[in-house]
Amino acid sequence: MQEVFIKKYWEEEDIWFYIHFLNQRAIRQIELSNGKRIFLTLDLPKKGESMLYDQSIEDLDLNDSDYISKEEFEKEWQG
Repeated sequence: MQEVFIKKYWEEEDIWFYIHFLNQRAIRQIELSNGKRIFLTLDLPKKGESMLYDQSIEDLDLNDSDYISKEEFEKEWQG
């Protein structure tokens, strides 16, 4: 079981994404934009126009700085 935690900024939409991957599949996601925080999970994969990331982790253009610790992700998850 491999867990990976990502923090990625999407400049075009001014959104921060925090994504928790388990075995290369997104299982939790947080979207932060304009002071709003949207939580998505496998049980709630869609909320409004937001959707849980459903592509492979390899499809993301990741830099070393995009990888975060589990603790950092959990801190954002708790709000």
